[in-house]
Amino acid sequence: MFSMCVRISRSFTITEEKMMKYASLSGDFNPIHLYQDEAERSGFKAPIAHGMLTMGLSLDIVSSFTEKGMMVFTFQMQFLKPIYMNDTIHLVAKIMLEGEIVDLFIEGRNNENEAVVRGKLSLADGDYIKKDEQVLHNLLT
Repeated sequence: MFSMCVRISRSFTITEEKMMKYASLSGDFNPIHLYQDEAERSGFKAPIAHGMLTMGLSLDIVSSFTEKGMMVFTFQMQFLKPIYMNDTIHLVAKIMLEGEIVDLFIEGRNNENEAVVRGKLSLADGDYIKKDEQVLHNLLT
């Protein structure tokens, strides 16, 4: 069995525009995400990014795989510190390839070099996932 490890990186900025668009799309207009005074009242130095917005923007790190037909089948993310409006997040992923599964172990750091997110994405070819879904279906029925 072939196994290898490489690293890739991406960066993104949490802009006010992205936060407002995400709030409109999701319906999550919690004021701590949008207004300075409300964020401060809740103990934050500035409006904080929606967690799902951060996760969605983080998916760009797998674009080179999904463009080749691979699919994400698990995505876990732990939020270690608040991510604020106008923060730039620098993601680094260690990629482990073991058989037909590609695992990305991700860490994101802000401009102060503080770890703010950590997670894991697993990808596989669509046919592999369908086969796995069929095995699960057979076990449950």
